[in-house]
Amino acid sequence: MHDVLEILVSWVVSTSFLFGVIIFDERRMERLEDPRLERAWPPSSRASAIIGFGVLALPLHFLRTRRSLIGLLLAIGFTALELLVETIALAGLDAAMS
Repeated sequence: MHDVLEILVSWVVSTSFLFGVIIFDERRMERLEDPRLERAWPPSSRASAIIGFGVLALPLHFLRTRRSLIGLLLAIGFTALELLVETIALAGLDAAMS
């Protein structure tokens, strides 16, 4: 049962984080009327891309929209942050289960 909870918590935390970061970034670009928004996933396929690519959706999003060193740095930074948040959530689950 513990393994199933770990998988479920990991998926929920990871997916929520991915949706939050990508949608926040797209809305920020929309407010700034940034032309890079045109390279982002269309809203109709964004959810499929996030679910399908999983944690790889973050680097893909930033590399697609930025196409620069800044995009690469954002991709690395947000992916590392996602992994940190997921690790903390799983550590909390382990602490709660023991």
